[in-house]
Amino acid sequence: MENKFGCLCMLLFVSVVWQDVSANNSTGGLRCYSCFATGGHNECEDYNTFKKAMSGKGNPGVKKNCTEPFDNVCIIETFAILGATVSHIRDCSDGHQFSFTSSLQNNRSAYDRLYRLQPNNETACVWDGQNQVCLTKCNTDFCNGPVLDEVNGAFVAPAITLGALLSTVAVTLMLN
Repeated sequence: MENKFGCLCMLLFVSVVWQDVSANNSTGGLRCYSCFATGGHNECEDYNTFKKAMSGKGNPGVKKNCTEPFDNVCIIETFAILGATVSHIRDCSDGHQFSFTSSLQNNRSAYDRLYRLQPNNETACVWDGQNQVCLTKCNTDFCNGPVLDEVNGAFVAPAITLGALLSTVAVTLMLN
């Protein structure tokens, strides 16, 4: 009887811990890389920025939980003048408002192609007479950067721990 009670307590504990870990690390919504930089060869263009963030060793702010209304797509915006990167932005978006929406007063019709861009991780670039603006839209977690496994995510280590504990409990119950 005591052994079954101990197993039941262990299952309850595992369930509570699992729910807590899942709730703290899973937003249920879109997650994007978030980075803002100016000039060429910046941290937003550096693969290691994202690799470190996913391994839990870098800036945790690079991994962003998108919130309404900016939770429809992940984006990459790049501005270049005379072949040099002026600005590089990775962030969450509503899919309609971008930094070029309000900041550039040049040939607005040049940006029609960017507004119509589908969220399939395809990049389009336009020239408005003064600036080259490139936009990428996508709608899966961390699609606006390198594809990396999240080492410290909610469903990596806890899944292994939960499986091991449930196996132990099942074997214990079968032996009794």
